Amino acid sequence: MKDKETYTLITGGSGGLGKALAEECAGRGMNLILAALPDEDLIITSEYIKKKYRVKVWTYGIDLVQKEAPEKIHAFCEQNGLTVDMLINNAGASGHAVFEKSSIAYNELRIGLNVRALVLITRLFIPSMKELDSAYILNVGSIASFFSIPFKSVYSASKAFVLSFSKALREELRDTSIKVSVLCPNAFKSNTQADLSIKTHGTKGKIILLTPEKIAQTGIKNLLKGKKIIVPGSANKVLLWGGKIIPETIKQRILYREFKKELAVGGDTGE
Repeated sequence: MKDKETYTLITGGSGGLGKALAEECAGRGMNLILAALPDEDLIITSEYIKKKYRVKVWTYGIDLVQKEAPEKIHAFCEQNGLTVDMLINNAGASGHAVFEKSSIAYNELRIGLNVRALVLITRLFIPSMKELDSAYILNVGSIASFFSIPFKSVYSASKAFVLSFSKALREELRDTSIKVSVLCPNAFKSNTQADLSIKTHGTKGKIILLTPEKIAQTGIKNLLKGKKIIVPGSANKVLLWGGKIIPETIKQRILYREFKKELAVGGDTGE
């Protein structure tokens, strides 16, 4: 299948890290399928990339939390003869909340988007990707994948799932043409609320901060190299090292004090 035209499918590809990943791939000459909420950002991003990078860009507007969303995306690609050789599961939801005060909708969004949609989309595309000479799956986790974070309990647990799932799937597919990687960035500026949350951490927040463009560049470069776990930024690697050597009780107290600060900025608390 070397001569067949192929596409990179990116969920949540209309803004933030998803847009940066789309640009990084387009800059490498990859055709794109962007699946994201059906709003103006999806159209603007698509037209911008087509004009700047001269690649083919298909769009599919859908709310990925919808029960049938994974099947609809897969059917769209099948019906239009679009061969996906790179799947980037980027769509996700962060946020902070006191768990006992969080709404059902708040938790359903994070489980549905961060876990369910990612798993089912991956399941649907693997059979056709295995038929290709080479293919890639990049799941976007988080630095939170390695920590149990108070006030981000459902989010950090969902990203821990992404890490575990990606590692296990990589082993299952070891003898196939598909390489699986997981990208684990720390916080980055994606919207006003994210910016406010980052600022609550003061200097510590600034030290670990990377742009979406830098994260995307590191992610795609290492995905193509076949790296299993991709953690952008030297400061974040040091953070992970510290998390391994600090006693669990002390580590959880530090996390409690640090992330309780985010509650002060309000926003998507789920209350």
